[in-house]
Amino acid sequence: MGLRDLVDKARELLGDGGIDGLTEKAGELSDIAQGEGSVLDKGQEALEGLGEGGDTGDSAGDVSGGSKS
Repeated sequence: MGLRDLVDKARELLGDGGIDGLTEKAGELSDIAQGEGSVLDKGQEALEGLGEGGDTGDSAGDVSGGSKS
């Protein structure tokens, strides 16, 4: 992956919200990480929160991991 690919990916991730949108999402993720609940619950909440900005066509899939410990 070259520099141009990285720049294009960064632009895609930032979307229309720009730096302000990125800052807002980072704050939301910080609140989720510091909040109550299991790591799995926090991960699912974070994925849902990131999905609110618009679908880029990528799917995060199942976060359960598929194995029990």
